[in-house]
Amino acid sequence: MERAAVDGVVWTAGQVARQLRIAESTLRAWHRRYGVGPHAARAGQYRRYTAEDIARLRRMRDLIDAGTLPSEAARAITAAISAAQALPQVLAAARELDNARCVDLLENVFADVGVVDLWERVCRPALTALDDGPCAEDGIDTEHVLSWAITAVLHRVSRPPTEQAAPVLLACAATEQHTLGLEALAAALAESRVPVRMLGAAVPMPSLVHAAAIAAPAAVVLWAQRPQTAQPDALRALRSFSSRRVIAGPGWPRRPLAGVDHVDSLSAAMTLLTS
Repeated sequence: MERAAVDGVVWTAGQVARQLRIAESTLRAWHRRYGVGPHAARAGQYRRYTAEDIARLRRMRDLIDAGTLPSEAARAITAAISAAQALPQVLAAARELDNARCVDLLENVFADVGVVDLWERVCRPALTALDDGPCAEDGIDTEHVLSWAITAVLHRVSRPPTEQAAPVLLACAATEQHTLGLEALAAALAESRVPVRMLGAAVPMPSLVHAAAIAAPAAVVLWAQRPQTAQPDALRALRSFSSRRVIAGPGWPRRPLAGVDHVDSLSAAMTLLTS
């Protein structure tokens, strides 16, 4: 059985190779070719591995054993690092009201991991931290800076041709003003080459029905951030269409309505809408 790494202790390359049951030359190759190695390593010094380094290398080994190419496994490992490191930096930039720095950090993560991981590992945790965190200085201005930066990055995702296939229609419930979750879904669908029609905030029921008739979407996603805005009347009004009806956002009850799909995360929405 593998020995668990202990925080605060460092190991030599030979010790790590024995723990992971791989050749020491493999460790050197992973470090040299893909940059997956000890974070604190310096030229001319012996490599020493921490518990975090070993966990990352173990993940690299497991991905390769499962059939992933070493280069792809390394990209997955380094992407996870960049996302984890970006979160506190994004929060700090937002608290300093530094729009440009927020955008730069988010774009770097997006380049590594794509829309879904950017949202679920950086954007959503950062927004939650500002909403629930203990910092007294976190106010509407901080949240607006972060939201603006997220929206700016999401809008830079290239959109597929609109005539490519039946689109997904995205709308907020009639009195719902929060659109950021839908912006993330629109960008993720675009990244997967799925055309989107975005109606945005506070879409009245007649307008939603009219848009469904015009766009003939494959699916209609209705977002509600708060329970007060999660009104099912619009969903009932869409029953005459063949479009799949989907509810998203924390405002909806967890039990789906009859004939309506419920998604509770961006990854779940993508699985449903691209299957």
